[in-house]
Amino acid sequence: MNNLPLVSVLMVTYNQKHFIKEAIESILIQDYDNFEMVISDDGSNDGTQEILREYKTKYPNKFILVLADKNQGITKNCNSGLSFCKGKYIAFLAGDDLMLSGKIRKQVEYMERHPECAICYHNLEVFDSDTGQILRYYNNEYNLPHQGDVRVTIRYGTFNGATSNMVRMQKIPQKGFDEKVSMASDWLFWVETLANGGEIHYIDEVLGKYRKHDSNVTSKRVFKNYFDHIKSSIIILMRYPKYFKEVIFRYYELRNVIWAKLTKNL
Repeated sequence: MNNLPLVSVLMVTYNQKHFIKEAIESILIQDYDNFEMVISDDGSNDGTQEILREYKTKYPNKFILVLADKNQGITKNCNSGLSFCKGKYIAFLAGDDLMLSGKIRKQVEYMERHPECAICYHNLEVFDSDTGQILRYYNNEYNLPHQGDVRVTIRYGTFNGATSNMVRMQKIPQKGFDEKVSMASDWLFWVETLANGGEIHYIDEVLGKYRKHDSNVTSKRVFKNYFDHIKSSIIILMRYPKYFKEVIFRYYELRNVIWAKLTKNL
């Protein structure tokens, strides 16, 4: 491809000194040159910020560091980094996850060929951090991939693993992630991106790795994650009443999942 569009890789981190180097290196070895790395750290106190400063010194033209003095939460941290992104496309990566070879190039090529595509995602390998063992794939028979317009994302939720997404900058919500949803704000972000027009498309390849470890925030606060999705359902219904059927379908699915988990723990 000639005249490669700029890609902003948005990485959000918090106390990930044991994983951050591997995550960064997985970006640096990509076969795509025109990218910037915007790393937003949420007040880490474990040495993560010192590692980030070392990379900034080594690659001054590639790294944009947004380093908070104190912890502000996932959603605000995402917005802090998002405000510095300048690319035509934004790729998302957590500070403990990994890109696989060719990820950025393949997603850019796809989105350049498909201007109707506002969000492009792919499958992920979910692996155990301690052993390296593959636990499952993010998109499987229990979490099928979907494609289509905003109705699909409202109806089926986060079938697109967060670290697999590339988003067209011109389609993202003006205010970024909604800070009324403090932790699991990604689903509402995808919905509002697609509400601005366009479709979500799937590349049927494993182009990233999602790390499972004891410090995973969403794993430790699983009920907070579900209740944030309930809150998001209400926000979507208020802002986009024409998608009433899709919102109600998703709301009852979420309610049933929460009830099943609660009764299982009784």
